[in-house]
Amino acid sequence: MADPKIICISHGEDADGLTCAALLLRLKKASPILVTYDEFAEVLRKLEPPLSELYICDLNIREALIGEVLRINGFTNVTIIDHHPTSEGLMEKLGEAGVTVVYSPLDCASVLLYDHFREKLGRRAGRLAAYTAWSDQFEDGPIATRLLMEYDRQFVQHEALILTHALSRKPTIQFRLRVVEELSKLTYPHRIVDAPKAALSTLEDISNLLDTLATTATRTGDVAYIKAPRGKSVGMLAGLLIDALGVDIGLSYKFKGEDLVNISIRSRRGLPFHLGEVARRIASTYGGFGGGHKRASGASIPRVNLQGFIDDLKAELI
Repeated sequence: MADPKIICISHGEDADGLTCAALLLRLKKASPILVTYDEFAEVLRKLEPPLSELYICDLNIREALIGEVLRINGFTNVTIIDHHPTSEGLMEKLGEAGVTVVYSPLDCASVLLYDHFREKLGRRAGRLAAYTAWSDQFEDGPIATRLLMEYDRQFVQHEALILTHALSRKPTIQFRLRVVEELSKLTYPHRIVDAPKAALSTLEDISNLLDTLATTATRTGDVAYIKAPRGKSVGMLAGLLIDALGVDIGLSYKFKGEDLVNISIRSRRGLPFHLGEVARRIASTYGGFGGGHKRASGASIPRVNLQGFIDDLKAELI
């Protein structure tokens, strides 16, 4: 049973954030709060005593959130576990203020978390972090490389992909909390109720999209972009654009409410730029925020600035 005085706020949209929550539920009985980036700031603002521990996992801490993090650190122990690029000196500033920081941009968050608590979590729990190394495309990280040597490579890959595709098909908070609960018990993803069926449905969706994206997406040079149809993952679509159109960069977006647009960007391997840093920089010029990984990033900006964002992205990356 989760402890309401120990909280884990984690990214709720992919396997990395859910695995962090599962590992902390197993280790600390931490109550999981799964959030999107749009929800993150509001959840922080609502936290009040009494709390004994707070963990913030797989969520890019931007300058605008430092005040809230330090406020909370004034009445409880705060630990940040993350791998997203941040503005220079931000993590050092938080560490100097007493926040525990487990950070590296070279491995995914759940691998960093598992490595930090390896002795307490035990070897079997490391398989969860191994799943996420594949799912988050950080299998070549320095810690992940060593970790993946400990488990059967093909089995880990298969389980990682079942988890990844199931989460794409079933985005409800109820399903994701159930996944966290099951992973905390070290349940294999293929044994989580509804996960294999959902994963297969995602593969069928992908097959259909690959057959149609070439005629529905907009392509300019080595960049392709598309508005995500209702119910489709912007991240998945961004990646599929690279496959379907043979471009270097895929971008997908969806409107959120009347004023905002959420953007997801993917790139091929081996390109000489970091998408997370590029997204963060461009989004900030348009009154929004962004960030992410080297080959996968996202942003949230005023929707009136969408075309400007795309134009600036093309100008910087092509």
